Amino acid sequence: MSRAEAWNEHWGRLAAPARAAVADAVALGPGVRLLDAGCGTGEFLALALERGAIASGIDLSPDMLAVARRRAPEAELREGDITKLPYDDDAFDVVTAFNAVQFTDDVPATIAELARVAPKVAVCNWAGGSQLLDVFAALRNDSAAPRRPLDEHVRDAGLTIAEAADVATPYESADIVAALRDGSGFEGDIEPKVAPYRRADGTYVFENRFRYVLATRS
Repeated sequence: MSRAEAWNEHWGRLAAPARAAVADAVALGPGVRLLDAGCGTGEFLALALERGAIASGIDLSPDMLAVARRRAPEAELREGDITKLPYDDDAFDVVTAFNAVQFTDDVPATIAELARVAPKVAVCNWAGGSQLLDVFAALRNDSAAPRRPLDEHVRDAGLTIAEAADVATPYESADIVAALRDGSGFEGDIEPKVAPYRRADGTYVFENRFRYVLATRS
C-alpha cells in the first residue's frame, strides 16, 4: 500500500467536522467555483461536488491526486505548488486550504497567493490543545509549543478576517500505531506515546481541534 493510500485509510476522516464547517462558512453550493489548495486525497472536493460546486484541486503529490481522482472524479485536478498557483487572477469564487499552508516557507505569502485567484479564502489548520499534536511532538522528540496563530498569518497576508472558529475533531482508532507508522511515516516505539489515550477495549480516542479562518481581500 502506498503512503497516500495508507494516509487515506487512516486519516482521511479526521478533519470531517472542520470540512463541513468550512463548507457552511463559505456558502459552498451550486455553481460556486472552488479551488482546494493542497487537496490531498480529495475529501473536501467530494464534499464540494455533493453540494453542487464546480470543484478544482491542486497538490504536489501525484499519489495523493490519484486517490483524489477516484474520490472526486468530476473535479479538475492539477499537480502543482500552492505557492505558485497556475491560475489566472480571480479564476475562482473561493479558495480553501486544509492543513497545507504551514508546510510552505512563507505562510503569509502563500495565503496572499491563494487570495490572488479568489476574493474569498478559507484556511484551516490544527489548533492548539489537540492531543494528536502532542503525540506527533513526542514522536519527533520536540516540544508541542504553539505555532504562530493562523489569524496572524492571514492578517499579514493583507486579508480581512470575516469569520474564525475552532471545530472539535475527535479521532478514534482501533490501530493508531498503523495510522502513525504507515499513514504518517513515524518510526520507532510508538506504543508508549499513545498509551495514555488507550481505552479499556483496546481502541484509542484523541480530542483535537481544527481552526478555520475565512477572509477576504482588503
